[in-house]
Amino acid sequence: MKTTASLTHIMLPLTLAALAAALVACPRQTETASSAPAAKPAPAAAKLGMDEAGALQVSAGDRCPVCAMQVKQHAKFACGMELASGTTFYFCGTGCLLRTWLHPERYVGAGRADIKRMMVKDYFSGEPANAKEVSWIAGSDVVGPMGRAMVPLADPGQLETFKQRHGFKKVFSLEQLDDTLWQELKP
Repeated sequence: MKTTASLTHIMLPLTLAALAAALVACPRQTETASSAPAAKPAPAAAKLGMDEAGALQVSAGDRCPVCAMQVKQHAKFACGMELASGTTFYFCGTGCLLRTWLHPERYVGAGRADIKRMMVKDYFSGEPANAKEVSWIAGSDVVGPMGRAMVPLADPGQLETFKQRHGFKKVFSLEQLDDTLWQELKP
């Protein structure tokens, strides 16, 4: 018992001295009013763009610019955005695509006017569909890579079938989507 107490008595001051030395050796970083936060690196574009019909050509290394998930692992919910420059981004799911539609400058470093087209997969057929032309469904029991999914339906005639199978709270168009509606609907 006496040995342990003696060691503690000796080790504690040595530990405190080592900590103080480490703190002195580390330069302090102070932020001044003129220093700006580091710019967020631009997300990596897809290796291949969409084809003319809007079919996605997802490569193994393509990552969602919102959450960084590997898009190829979520093929059923994958969707894409092509900018006027031809640069294409693929998303793990519709929620990440819709977030980018709301704030493209934040996620792909472009303005909304720079977006040429956004393609999704129709829920029932899996065929490419223009995100601006589909009926968007929120509040169903369909689960995607990020949780409850926002579901695109290309054929509005299938709304009743979808509702019977999965239920939903709201149907909306891309033109209706703004930050207020997003907060109400977000999964």
